[in-house]
Amino acid sequence: MKKINEYLSLLTCVIALLCTACEEDITREVSPETNPDASNVYFSSKNTASPVLTIDQSSFDVIVSRKKTDKEISVGLTSAGIHKNLFQVPSSVTFKAGEAEKVITVKTGDIELMKKYPLTIEVEASQTTPYAQQDVYPRIELNIVKEDFAPYADGSYVCEFFESEKNTILEYSPSTDTYRFKNCWVAGYNVTFKWDKKTTIKMIGTVSGDFTVVVTGYVHSKYGMVSAFYSKPSYDEATKKFTFPITWRVSAGSFGEAYDYYSISKIL
Repeated sequence: MKKINEYLSLLTCVIALLCTACEEDITREVSPETNPDASNVYFSSKNTASPVLTIDQSSFDVIVSRKKTDKEISVGLTSAGIHKNLFQVPSSVTFKAGEAEKVITVKTGDIELMKKYPLTIEVEASQTTPYAQQDVYPRIELNIVKEDFAPYADGSYVCEFFESEKNTILEYSPSTDTYRFKNCWVAGYNVTFKWDKKTTIKMIGTVSGDFTVVVTGYVHSKYGMVSAFYSKPSYDEATKKFTFPITWRVSAGSFGEAYDYYSISKIL
């Protein structure tokens, strides 16, 4: 009986607490009102989220756009990020009447080579339409990197899998001692490797067993993204030819082995 009374007493306390909580007023901050005269300023989808600067480049451009173009306006811009002091972002952008797009230039400070720097730029809230459903945004998040890759050699690149052959520049980065085929198969997807300028080659990518895996950027219509599994590449000094044994795979399985080749025609 004593335990029953204790349970009843505990239950009474719980009910009392719940009732008290229900009686408390729940307040919510009022959402900011939309400016009816807002031009709906946003960052163009033509911008790249990962600007790549050359070793002698000290600035890059960002495209700012707007939907409503009936009058001239100046719109404030703010930047954020732990490295924001290394970048000079214009404090505003001015659109003339009828202008829907404007380019701003962001200047860079003393940034290190081959290091990614995150930077966020945002449009002042009064010139945005935050509650409208749209696929453009008044905020852009960037990852800036300055690299020292420069042309090392000119030559011919052959890919058996894609049945293609094209003139290709082999690039080299002194700061990282790395070679690169930029946009090797698809724009935005590179192939990088270490090379002792003799016979030893070490691919850079994700290690999987005896393979080094590099995502190609090519999306198969049925099986999805294709990855290149590299195995024991080699270089022939006599012919100045690289041989890259590759197994081409998707998540569902393998297309089998097909080689890539690169023949140097001229050291630059």
